Amino acid sequence: MNNTKSDEILWVNTLKGTCILLVVLYHTVLPGFEGTLKYLSAGWIPAEIWVQFNTVLSPLRMPAFFFVSGLLATNGIINRPWKQIFTSRITNLFYLYILWGFIQWWSIVGISTEITGQRISQNLNAAYAGSLFEFLKLTFMAMSTSWYLYGLAIYFLCAKIFRQYKMALIIAAVILNYLAVEKIIPYWGPQSVAQYFLFFLLGTFCSTAMLRLSEWRRENIIPWAILAALAGIHVIFGLDKSLFMCIIAVLFSVAACRWLNQHFNMSYMNWIGRNTLQIYVIHRIFIEFFGMSAILFAQRHHLFEQAWFSVIWACFYPLFIVGLCSLCSVAVWSLTNRGLGKSLFVFPTLIGIKRRRSPTV
Repeated sequence: MNNTKSDEILWVNTLKGTCILLVVLYHTVLPGFEGTLKYLSAGWIPAEIWVQFNTVLSPLRMPAFFFVSGLLATNGIINRPWKQIFTSRITNLFYLYILWGFIQWWSIVGISTEITGQRISQNLNAAYAGSLFEFLKLTFMAMSTSWYLYGLAIYFLCAKIFRQYKMALIIAAVILNYLAVEKIIPYWGPQSVAQYFLFFLLGTFCSTAMLRLSEWRRENIIPWAILAALAGIHVIFGLDKSLFMCIIAVLFSVAACRWLNQHFNMSYMNWIGRNTLQIYVIHRIFIEFFGMSAILFAQRHHLFEQAWFSVIWACFYPLFIVGLCSLCSVAVWSLTNRGLGKSLFVFPTLIGIKRRRSPTV
């Protein structure tokens, strides 16, 4: 493998690793950490910075994740026949989505009942469902913590079916993006699936142009200026989550990941990027357990009334929980990903197939 190809793989893993850690951070800060701000006796500024940091990164987190997923899915969508990819890609993603949705629901309900003795959230999320029927309904509507897998399976299926009509598919995805951002499409699950389809398609069908545009070249100044102007117009008219701002964020993140791999040893981040699936499907369980336990412990012992504790909490709680939950997720995967336990991370019929391609997660 030549150096150019190696560099390409490195930045892809860096971007995937960054995105999964940002997802874990998002679930750590909202709503758990944010809900503790009203109890803090000190440290409001760093605590608010964490909350705003998550908001500022919204144009990057999921758009970049789906862009790189589309990039990795290109060969399967364009070149490989249905027989080779239907089970390994589409069936596998739906299987993981349903399986881990159920595991998360069962685990989180058990954790909340054991620790608090009651249902901890009224959010419309399958992880907090009050009954099996509600869980199935919310899961079908993509209103689950693992909705990324659901969206990825649908994106792959649609891109494969309509691959001969790329421009029409991209135009439809742009329309869906605006309908989702303006909340014309109801509920957060369908909104999320509709909003990010475009970025998967950009990774699948327009990756060459996007990667060229992400390079520091003089001829890219005008396209960047146009994107910035369009993003600015959206801000002026109050259109949140501008797709042009998201595209700029994706381009910048690609360029930044390339630069980081050229100047620093990114082996740890790249390892995370190669192991995003297990972190994605498991981390929320640990966030609920550690977060709920820590918050209730601090409240019962009146620790938030202590200025020193509030400052430490505000500054370091999100970082600590992200690191702890990511490590615990990888540990669980290492212990269970053997024998029958492999079926937790791949569709059973795919176990044992040599050189199988893992899901683009």
